[in-house]
Amino acid sequence: MRYLPKLQQLRVFQQVIRSGSIRGAARALQQSQPAVSRSLRELEQALDTQLIIRSNQGMTLTESGRIFAVRMQFILEELQRAADEIQQISQHSQGTVAMGLSSLLALTVLPMLADAFRKQFPQVNLVLQEAQLSTLLPALREGRLDFAVGSISPELPLEDLVREPLFNASFCIVARRGHPLANARSLDALRQAKWLLPETDMGYYQHLQSVLGDFYQQLETPPVRSDSVICGLNMVLASDYLTIVARAMARPLHLQEQVVTLPIDTLPQAQYCVLYSQRSPLTVTARRLLDLLHGQCQRYAW
Repeated sequence: MRYLPKLQQLRVFQQVIRSGSIRGAARALQQSQPAVSRSLRELEQALDTQLIIRSNQGMTLTESGRIFAVRMQFILEELQRAADEIQQISQHSQGTVAMGLSSLLALTVLPMLADAFRKQFPQVNLVLQEAQLSTLLPALREGRLDFAVGSISPELPLEDLVREPLFNASFCIVARRGHPLANARSLDALRQAKWLLPETDMGYYQHLQSVLGDFYQQLETPPVRSDSVICGLNMVLASDYLTIVARAMARPLHLQEQVVTLPIDTLPQAQYCVLYSQRSPLTVTARRLLDLLHGQCQRYAW
């Protein structure tokens, strides 16, 4: 390789991938199609390899293109993060901190956390992505998130990430108030119930699947599965389903008068952690947001 690719060439390649075509990339970048094609050609010449195969059916990435795209995305996100950090330090512009979080944090400590952060950094843009950790990890590894918070389990592949324990949360089975099984004291008594079971590819709910797998198989009616807490609670209130949620969720949703916790204490606790890249140090503001999060979680009654 005679010289390193130029930043503009990387941005053009990134937009071509996002748009799925040179025409779409040219439109998004407000450039001509020949200019976009020229940037791609120069990038391929710099790397001495073909990145894209063009055909009448569209364009596809070569193996080299796919590998380079992953590295390139991280480089561009890291460069943006570096620029944001300098801006945050100088206090002359806003900058951005991006955090991934689960619904449990969104319904509990988030309002206090956001207020505390805003007092210290009134000009910084706070971007939040709410999802299960399995969804957040790709964004974290690509540099689109500064850090992410979620429940973890032993099978998670986290060797490339720093892990900071945050808190442990108790989970429980809930039903609408007045449900015929609201006083059940064992899982055996719940086999005939309608269930909406939380599901994800990893983390606490995956661990729950391994712990309660035999019970799930004994249910008389196949359960509905969803990774949405709101969906589960609505099914509980409107259609007599049972579901599993964190005990701390009832308070912020003001559901104490509508939902009851079944007297069954056999569910394992969930461990929530903060995860961020080993390769990319946290910016000053991201580290400060994380410190505030630790403080809020220590004070909260999980």
